[in-house]
Amino acid sequence: MRVYLDDRPITVSRIAQDGRWRTELPSVDTGVYQLRVDELDDDGNVRSRIETPFKREEPELVTELQAEQSQTGVVEQDVMTVQPGATLWAIARERYGEGTLFVKVFEANKDRIRDPNLIYPGQVFDLPN
Repeated sequence: MRVYLDDRPITVSRIAQDGRWRTELPSVDTGVYQLRVDELDDDGNVRSRIETPFKREEPELVTELQAEQSQTGVVEQDVMTVQPGATLWAIARERYGEGTLFVKVFEANKDRIRDPNLIYPGQVFDLPN
């Protein structure tokens, strides 16, 4: 398999017999990228492909937020990266205390959300105050 950021090849990896794979992303600066992973056949042709937004956070910021969260149990954030299983309702409930405020998240990100019932891991959303 071959991994790309913003259509530039970054690394290659092998897929294990059980279908799992893991790879490190070397020397990636902080920022938002388009992550693409191509599964290749033995001749190097693309068998399957997935693309998703990818956000690399500043390590110092992540460390600082983790320390704050461990002390207070609460972390305020202006953006978030959607995780597997997330819904706009759950994001709004966690951020604002009420799931019905999902419209606030949707309106702030409607350029990135085609259908509010379909959000995807890796999407990066603004979270208004």
